[in-house]
Order: sequence, then C-alpha cells, then structure tokens
Amino acid sequence: MKEALEQYLEDSFDFTAFQRLTGTRDAIMDGTGKILYVPTDLPVPFDKRVLSAIVDSDDVRVLSMPVDEWEFQETIYTGIDYLVNNDGDGTVVFFCPRFLVDGYQEIPGTSFVHFERVQLDDPTRTIRSAFERGAGTEPQPRTIDDLAEFALRAFTAAATGAELNPTHIQTSTDDQLDDFYIPYDTLSSVPTAVREFFLDSIGIPNTELFDSLEPTAQQNVYTPRLLATYGDRFAQNEPKYPVAAEIQDLDPDLQRLYRTLITKWLAQRRLFDATLTELATVRLDRDVIDTIQESYQEITGQDTAINIQEPEHAAEILTQHFGILFHTVDEDEFTDLVNTVRDQLSSDSHQIEDYGPDQALNTVEKVDSLLQLLAEVALIKHPRFVNAAFPEDRWADIFQKFLHVVYENDREDLLAYRYLTALNQARKQELREREAEDLAEDIRTQEVELDTLPHFLDQWASFLADTREEEPVSDLLQQELIDKYDSYCAEVVDRYDEIVSDDEWLHLSDLLTAPEDGRIKLTVILDSVGYTDYLLLNQFGFLNTEPDDVDLAFSNLPSYTPSAISTILTGLPAETTGIYSWQPRHGDDIFNLKHSSYDPDAFDFVDERTENNFHLIQRPQLNSSGISRFADQVADIRFSSDLSIEADHLGAVRRGFVNEVESTLNERHHVLNTDDVDPEARAAQRSQIVLYLEDFDKILHEMLSFEEFENYYNTLGNFLDNLLADLREATDTIIEEPIDIEVISDHGKLTRYEMEMVLNERPEYEFNQQMLTETVPLQHAYRVNFREAEFTNRSDHQFVTVATDENGPPVDRIRAMLTEEDANDVSDDALRDVTEKVEYLQSGSKFVFGWHADSDNASLSDLRQFDGVDVYQPRGDGIFDLPDVGLLSRYDIKNRSGHDHGYHGGTSISEMAGLRLIYEDE
Repeated sequence: MKEALEQYLEDSFDFTAFQRLTGTRDAIMDGTGKILYVPTDLPVPFDKRVLSAIVDSDDVRVLSMPVDEWEFQETIYTGIDYLVNNDGDGTVVFFCPRFLVDGYQEIPGTSFVHFERVQLDDPTRTIRSAFERGAGTEPQPRTIDDLAEFALRAFTAAATGAELNPTHIQTSTDDQLDDFYIPYDTLSSVPTAVREFFLDSIGIPNTELFDSLEPTAQQNVYTPRLLATYGDRFAQNEPKYPVAAEIQDLDPDLQRLYRTLITKWLAQRRLFDATLTELATVRLDRDVIDTIQESYQEITGQDTAINIQEPEHAAEILTQHFGILFHTVDEDEFTDLVNTVRDQLSSDSHQIEDYGPDQALNTVEKVDSLLQLLAEVALIKHPRFVNAAFPEDRWADIFQKFLHVVYENDREDLLAYRYLTALNQARKQELREREAEDLAEDIRTQEVELDTLPHFLDQWASFLADTREEEPVSDLLQQELIDKYDSYCAEVVDRYDEIVSDDEWLHLSDLLTAPEDGRIKLTVILDSVGYTDYLLLNQFGFLNTEPDDVDLAFSNLPSYTPSAISTILTGLPAETTGIYSWQPRHGDDIFNLKHSSYDPDAFDFVDERTENNFHLIQRPQLNSSGISRFADQVADIRFSSDLSIEADHLGAVRRGFVNEVESTLNERHHVLNTDDVDPEARAAQRSQIVLYLEDFDKILHEMLSFEEFENYYNTLGNFLDNLLADLREATDTIIEEPIDIEVISDHGKLTRYEMEMVLNERPEYEFNQQMLTETVPLQHAYRVNFREAEFTNRSDHQFVTVATDENGPPVDRIRAMLTEEDANDVSDDALRDVTEKVEYLQSGSKFVFGWHADSDNASLSDLRQFDGVDVYQPRGDGIFDLPDVGLLSRYDIKNRSGHDHGYHGGTSISEMAGLRLIYEDE
C-alpha cells in the first residue's frame, strides 16, 4: 500500500503543502547539533520528501526512515557523521518507528549527541490548511496531532479522495516496519475510494466483480492476492490463511486432484459418478490416501474423511475454497479442466430446448454457479487468464442457448457476469436477435472513414450523455458502438501518416496559422479538451457561447502533452521534432524538458526553421538557441507556468489570463498609435497572441475528482463561457481593430467512463510497459535515484545518458545536478551507488517507446499479439532522436487506479480528436 501510494502520487502530489507547517519546521530548526526523530507506528509514504518539504533548508540533513534495528543503527551513525563533519552545527531529522526509539541508548557512541523527539507542532487551522493544499480536499473533522498520521491521511486523500484512518490498517507482527495493509475484516469500514485503491494495489482492480461475491468467495480471492503481494508476513493474520498455507504446501498432484474433483462435479452434479482413483493422476496407495485424508481435514476443518468411491460430498465442501485451490493452477491445466466442463455443458446446451422450464432453469443455475466460482479465478489471476480457456468460437453458441432460457424466463439475474468475453459476446448475439435493431442499425452499417468520424463521435457522445442518467442502457447499442469505436481507432492509426501529410485532414501542425487581412488573432490552447469534450458540453447544454466554426484536429501519436504542444507551436509533427515525452534523447544525451535547467549551448543541435518557429521546447528558458521564437510569423506566447496564476483555482486562472491579454493589448495599442515607432515594429503588432494553459486537465481533475461525470462538464462550460466573455470584453475595450479568438487543444482524452465501459466489454484488454520490454530487447540508460541518497535532500529520479558497453555512470554530469555543498561532500562511488542502469523508455500512462538494443529488430508480429494495443514505428529524421518502436494503448492505462476524469497518450479516437473553435470578431 505504501509503495502503491508513492507510485501513484510520484509526479502529482503538491509537496510544497508541507511547507505550511511552519511550527514543525521551527521545532526542527530550533538549535543545532541534534539528531531529531519523528515517532511513528506506521510506515510513512515519501517519508524523506515530507521532512525535506517541511524543513526546506540545506542546514538540516533529512534521512530515510529505518525499518528495523540494523537500519536504525546505520541511520544513527550516518547522522553522527554528518554532525561531526559540520563541527556539531548541523541538524539531522528522520521518521523513526516507535519500537526502535528505546534502543537508542544501546548503540555505542550515541551518548555524545543529543537525540530528541519532534512532533506535529502547528495550530489546527494551519494543519487543516496544509492538508487541503496538498490533498485537494478538506480533512475529516477530527484532530490530527501526529505527523505520520497527517501524512498518510493527506496522501490517501490526494490519491483517492478519501482519508484512510490508521485504525483500519495493520502492519506485520515482525520487527520490520516497511509497509501496511488493510485486513479483510476492515475492508468494509474504510471509504470506498480507499478500499478500491488498496484492492487495485494487491492486484484486484475489478472491485465491481469482487463486490458481487459472497464474503467467503471474497476471502478466497483476497487471501491469495495478499500472499502474492506481501507474502506470509501479512497474510498470516487473515482467517483463511491456514487453508491457503495447507493448500500451498500440498503436493502439486494432490492439488490437481482436488481441482479436477470439484470441476467435474460442478459440471455434472447429479450425473457425477467418478471415483477419486479415476480422477487422480498418481497411484493412490495407502500413504497417498492418508495424506489426502489429513489434508482434507485440515482444509475443511472437519473430522470427516473423503469417500474415495463416492467423493461428490467432498467436492461440494471443497468449493468453499475454490479460489484458493485454483491460485496455483497454470494455463494448461486450467484449459484442460475447462474443456472437461465444455463437454458436459455442450451436451446440456443441445438438449436444453427439449427440457421443461424447471429443468432448463436448473441447468442454467448450475452454469451460473460455475461461472460465479470462476470469477474468483478471474480476480486472482486476470480475466485474460480465464478468457484464454473460453475461446469465443467454441463457447459463444453454448452460452447463447443458456442465455435464451434466461431471457425467456425473465431471469436476468443469472449469467450476468461481465468478466467472460465469450459470455458477453453470446449475450450480445442473443440481445441482437431479441431487441429491435433500429437504434443500432446506423452504427452497425456506417462506413468507417475519416470523414465520417465527426458524425460517429456525435453518436458516441450522445450515448455517453444519455447513459449517465438512470435510464436503462441498451446492451446491444453499447456493444455496437464499442465495436465501431474500435474500428475507427484502427482507421486513425492505419492512416496516421496520411493525416499528418495530407492537407485534407486538419492536424495539430496546422493549427497556428497567420491572421488574415491584417487582423489580430488571440489563440487559447487548452490542455486535454478535445472534440468529444465539446460534443459532451453541447449534449449537456453547458456551453452557451456558440462558435462560428468547429473543427476536429487530429493529435500526434502519442496524444501526449510535450509531443502535442511542440507540434502546435512549431508546425512540425512529432516525427520531425523527435519529442515523444518529457525526456527525449539526442545521441547518448537524455534531456529533461520539464524539470531541469540547461545552458543555452546544450541545444546547439536544434537549427531547423519552419513557418511557425515558435517553440520547439516548452520552457522559454530553453529557447535561447535552436528554433527561434520569431520567423515568418511573429507571436507573443504566454505559458500559464510563467504567469502569476494560482493554478489550483479556476477563477484565478481566468483572471490571470485576462490580465495578461489586457497588458499585451495595451502595449500593442500604444505602439500602433505612436508615430515614433518604425513601421516594421508597428506591423509586428498585428500578429498572434498565444495563451497556453498548461495542465488544464489536472486543474479540473483536482477540483472535480470526486464529482460526478456531468458536473465536470458543467464546470468546464462555465469556465469557457466566462473566459470567452472576459477576453472579448478586453479586446473590444482596448483595440479597435478586429480580433478573432480561437480555442484549440493539444489532444482530447479518454474519460474514465469510456475506459471502464469498453473494458467491461473487453476484459481481456490490458496495457503495461512489460509488453514492450519483455518482447523486444531495448537499450538501457543511467538513471539517478536521489531518493536513496544520504548526501542530498533531493528525492527525485532522472535519466542522464544512454548506457553503452564502453561507458559507466556519468559521474560528472550527476555531480552537476547537485548543489555546490552536496557536490563537494560526496564521492564518485556514492554517486555511482545511487545510479542504476535501467531500460530507457519514453512512456506515459498509455504509451511506451524505446530503442532496439541491437540491429536484429524483433518481429512486429510479436508485438501485435496484445489486444487493444497498437504498434507504431516512427519514421523520419527527427531533431531529437526518434524511438525505434512503441506500443500505444487504446483503452487501458498502466496502474489502473485513482480518480482522474480522463487519460491521454493513447490511440483512442477520444484522445486523438483534438479541437478548434473559432470566434470571429464582427
């Protein structure tokens, strides 16, 4: 859970919120020559970053929290060394498990230093203010007087929207405090969002399916996943651990025997007549039988024995532990077991039309019971694991016959599971045959062409808006829409090169065009507000300012902010800029365009000029060389990060933008009306003003992360209406010449609702970067992990250079990242110790790109095995080096958790369809 929170919040949590805890900071800074500890009974996520943010001073050395006695001693000695090297004038502080504090005096040498406790030392109003700033929501109405608890509550609130009460968590019973978990008995007590986040962190992302199970079945899933994630040290506290441990230690042949027994019994029920001897793959001699009887009694907690000749009663009892028994099953065995089931169910499906109503329903209920148990396997393994054993071509017809009985008898509560694709397809077919197809006919027969995409997206958005209400959803229409949506995704990817190069299609590289007829153009770029978002605003009636023209503009592959905004501002596609993520490469050098500062000559290799030539690299300070801001077109470009805007408040964002426009227009008005200015300077004022609102999607997510789908668009519509009104008022007041306003976006987004809707229908779809790294050998790079460093308060990690066989970690470049004080006190070996050689990936939540490690490129067919994932190989001569190959997800995201409204970077048409709204001045 601790690691899951750190991974999720790594790049999004506002750690500056901890700087508001000035009382705690003063308590740490009050005096020198001390080792200070913050006591805790729980592991603290980002423990070092929390204290570094509170202190924010080079006069205090922040150390990582020790988790056991050995680390505690090493931490104390590290602190003593720091104090000695600073002549006793320094201060050391760290979180410390409470059970280790009493052992301080037993460490040799500690009597020479002061060892004192620090606690949360701020007024309640300050604590609440810091909490709200970091978490984006007010804390629960209770007192928090412990810094560790404060941090945990803030982090879980930021990640999930709800606080985690420490009384609901548990740590291991050994002498190591490195993580925590939520016991099954308290799962129902924690807030739903926290519960879903934790279940996802232990490999149970489908909480809807998990919640549909009975408590015993849930424990059959929960205990194996807990074992797989944390091992025995946490799982041994759970009620079903003895059963799991007994099964885990059982001979594999006997585990297989139990699985075969219950599977065959579930399929046959009253027709079951097999003996245990017939089902076994090993000879059942006396010793084996004794082992079976002993293990059966341990598993069931009963004194009764298995009847070797008539084991059906034992099979029924063992189904109570179905998921645990199947935790260790492999794909081959599972497929064999499912094929055994198929033989019986196929026979049942062919005869069911001849059954009477009661017998037919009894047969369907038998199938329903089996699928309910298999849901445990789908949750423990993955829906893809179960689906692989149920190919549609062999199962869909069987399931459809059972579903026919379901609908004929109004028993939609049966066979309602969504994790099985073959069952979903069978349901789709049955519904197609039962429902009127009028609403779905247009979708099903529509030709998939780029010029029909706007019409289809209008149908798609209409469905999204309608189904947010409580009206029942047409499964048939939904399935047809998803099928067609998927086809359009494939069409856009297949024709992407044509989209970029052909003037018939509007691409991001075409958006910034020169104003016509001497007019001035004001362009507002909104991050992640796409064509589908505009359609949804209209569906809900939330945008009152009607544009004069609306265009769909295709985004880049990937549909990711650094790639897209570079293309908009330069007029160059990603295949020319070479920017696919925030960390592109040139030769062996890797640049961090978002967080790092560079000397101007670092980008001397950037010498290309284009029609726009505004910004190749997002940060203005990186543009003093390379592509100039000025070329055939002249533009004033304003980034929200360069303005004095409180980016966590939409009203302030709007006012900040309007104030910037007013200032620019006043300057232009002065120049245009002053005869002393030369003609060229006056002509330059008749140009473009570009306002780029960075991370706009993140601002809305933070404000509305816990609001309903529709309210997101209500807030977005109000913001756009007010912004457009304010901009128009400012332009009309200051400048007499006509000024046109354009609102454009860098890409759209796939909303969480869209993603979940598709993945519910396609549960086998998933995405992770291992799909690329485990299929294609990739080049490596050196990455510095400052979080592990004792010599600096930095806690980030950063790529430095590509790793080759001839070089080692670039110590000089790493040292240059440090402050002068940190750099002087650290050895080359210490720098190497915190530098790791990892695969160099340019990646986001929905894409991953890399470079082949050798000239023998892996076959693309190996990469095309993943459903719902597109393969892309950039072609061209990029300013930065183009990756060799990439995978882009249409729907799924890496680390499927959190509460964001939408995601981008992939190849869904909702992401690829950007937006241009034109508002002409009359």
